Amino acid sequence: MESALEILERAELVLRRHLSRLPTGQRQAIEQEVVGLLRMARDALPKELHHAAWLLAEAEGTLARAREEARRLILDAQAHARTVAGAASAGPAVQRGEVLLDEVRREAERIRSGADEYAAEVLQRLETELQRVLATIRRGQEVLRASGVMGRRDA
Repeated sequence: MESALEILERAELVLRRHLSRLPTGQRQAIEQEVVGLLRMARDALPKELHHAAWLLAEAEGTLARAREEARRLILDAQAHARTVAGAASAGPAVQRGEVLLDEVRREAERIRSGADEYAAEVLQRLETELQRVLATIRRGQEVLRASGVMGRRDA
């Protein structure tokens, strides 16, 4: 499901793509007016929605970095284990390599787990923020309905 911010971004991209078909004079006037309206709509959204979008992007970035770091640790450990195994034909060296690889795997899993926990926290905060935003929107709609400005419609 797309957020309101993402929908506004898509609308602006569609507008800009189709404006190229219009004569230059018309294009500039329409672009200024509609892009201005889209910016006004974006600015009118509650600041919590902008903050929630930022939190989500931050969580996704942190999770991606943690997963990449875990992958890199595993690859380094595997390379080190191969080097140790190739350099020594004795059993103890291979065992040390396996122990090291197991340690690195545990560390990678710890990093992944921490990133997942952080992402879960951020998503929980995001959900809370969105619930607050929805409550604000619903209260605003009720005020408008009560004043007769907004027609009756199903939510």
